[in-house]
Amino acid sequence: MVERKVFWSCLVAVLFGVSLVLRTGLALAQTAKGLVDLNTATEKELEALKGVGPATAKKIIGGRPYKSVDELSKAGLSAKQIEALKPLVTVGAAAPAGPAPTAAKPAAAKAAPAPQAAAPAPAVTKAPAPKAPAAKAPAAKAPAGPSAKLAPGQKVNINTASKEMLDALPGIGPVKAQAIIDGRPYKKTEDIMKVKGIKQGEFNKIKDIIVVE
Repeated sequence: MVERKVFWSCLVAVLFGVSLVLRTGLALAQTAKGLVDLNTATEKELEALKGVGPATAKKIIGGRPYKSVDELSKAGLSAKQIEALKPLVTVGAAAPAGPAPTAAKPAAAKAAPAPQAAAPAPAVTKAPAPKAPAAKAPAAKAPAGPSAKLAPGQKVNINTASKEMLDALPGIGPVKAQAIIDGRPYKKTEDIMKVKGIKQGEFNKIKDIIVVE
């Protein structure tokens, strides 16, 4: 009975010693290769570390930069995992990330003059606007004489037609013609019914011969 206990005790001690030797050998082998820099190592290099799989390697890369190995906790590694990695990794300076912001500032400075160049543009586009009312001038030429009459198939633009042309519409006299002019502009022909005295009946008489364009 005592011999069995001694045997099992020796076996446990031997297994523990082998495990310790393997861990030490792995750490020495990694040291011989060179420590893996947490701030610059590729995903494949990180996956080669003991206990680090593809998902953990991506977390480590996503948590960069690191100032110490202990900051691996930011990537979701446990304290046990961090202790196991300490002999295998190092933390280098994340200097390459520094110059990027300075390069971005000149770009922003160069982009700033662009709005200034575009500033004069609105003045050019607004200039033609005052000329638009001139389009109403031809409406005065529409009447052929003092008592205008509509030709067959002729359309009357209620936004630009003269009082005489509006007066020539069926059921529209001088008073309603002036009221139509006062109520301009109209977006659609049905809007003419907003004029006092023009109801659905009057509109039905003229709806096919009036336009708003």
